[in-house]
Amino acid sequence: ITLTAARPTFSMAAGTYASTQTVTLSDATPGAVIYYTTNGTAPTTSSTAYTAPITVGSTQTIEAIAAMPGYVTSAVSGAKYTIQ
Repeated sequence: ITLTAARPTFSMAAGTYASTQTVTLSDATPGAVIYYTTNGTAPTTSSTAYTAPITVGSTQTIEAIAAMPGYVTSAVSGAKYTIQ
């Protein structure tokens, strides 16, 4: 049986916000490492590893995956934040 890591989740829904926001990423797979991008490109295990909340001060799309040894890498999760 091959297990797949859970998709990362975002602390805030995608959408339009009036000011800078802080987005926290989390994952339901214990011990999984989250990798993310903020430029709209698909993340890989060579992307930035998530270690702290992401400050979103301008419009950007965050995409993330979760990886864990012995697991299939998760599907991509993404959210676009528009800052007015």
